[in-house]
Amino acid sequence: MAVLTERERAASGNVPGAVLCADAHDSDESLAARAGKGDRGAFTTLIGRYEHRVYRFAFVRLGSEHDACEVAQETLMRAWKAAPSYRANAAYASWILSIAHNEIVNVVRRRRKDRRNRVGRNAEPGGASNVLKDDEAEALPDVWRAAREVLEDSVFEIVWLRYAEDMEPRQIATVTGRTPVGVRVLLHRARAKIAEALGAQVSVSEVDERD
Repeated sequence: MAVLTERERAASGNVPGAVLCADAHDSDESLAARAGKGDRGAFTTLIGRYEHRVYRFAFVRLGSEHDACEVAQETLMRAWKAAPSYRANAAYASWILSIAHNEIVNVVRRRRKDRRNRVGRNAEPGGASNVLKDDEAEALPDVWRAAREVLEDSVFEIVWLRYAEDMEPRQIATVTGRTPVGVRVLLHRARAKIAEALGAQVSVSEVDERD
């Protein structure tokens, strides 16, 4: 599923649209360095690699296709504008997902504000939920459905980054603004909660203890 259509890219004005892509074998970091110098073809290749990853990350966190698309589009726009600030000493995946994380936090804050306003008007809270709808949850494997149900959103995000995105704790720390030690502690506790919910040991590998 493509998050940004060619029409949407063209309408954005600042994000490259139909331009020649860079070599598909180039590393993310090499492409990002070129994008930072204004190479739109390099950034278009990065969009192809990351638009769905960003969308999926936002969707499992927010449970809304609309909000996930909004986060993905804003993330890619911000990544293009901030491209000159990227430094190759950090993995590009960590860098762009940290932008997505900040956009997700903005959506969550907006939801909370809207909810408070509705309650203040004596209305039913209702509205968008951070929990996936039944049909959407059914599409997830049992372990992920259990994780979605028993973990706080911020902890679920960390578990997703570790096992769905295969990120190391130090990379997750970069994305979420935590420490590597804090990430490992939360992962350990999360696995225990998921195992308890499933009534069995969770089939995920132990967290690598390297920083």
